[in-house]
Amino acid sequence: MPISERHYKEIVERHAEAERLAEKDTRREWVRVLAQILLWTTLGLIGIGLALHAYDVDLGCVCWWAGAFVWVAGWCLTMITAYLRGVSRGDWK
Repeated sequence: MPISERHYKEIVERHAEAERLAEKDTRREWVRVLAQILLWTTLGLIGIGLALHAYDVDLGCVCWWAGAFVWVAGWCLTMITAYLRGVSRGDWK
């Protein structure tokens, strides 16, 4: 038995609204991930920059490696959590 025209339009409108909300959530997530990556990269580069201005070689090495660790660890943590949030939202199966 075919679906009546009225019910068909209701279904289409409901799905269009759901898709619009899903795209809005996806865009918000992209902006959030981009901001987090910029934050961790900036913090890591600040640490590396401190290493370039240190007068002591040992202190410079500590700042360099700390900055590199903050940069890479923050980036990896951001990617992993973004993926897990996407899985829980249903972006990936």
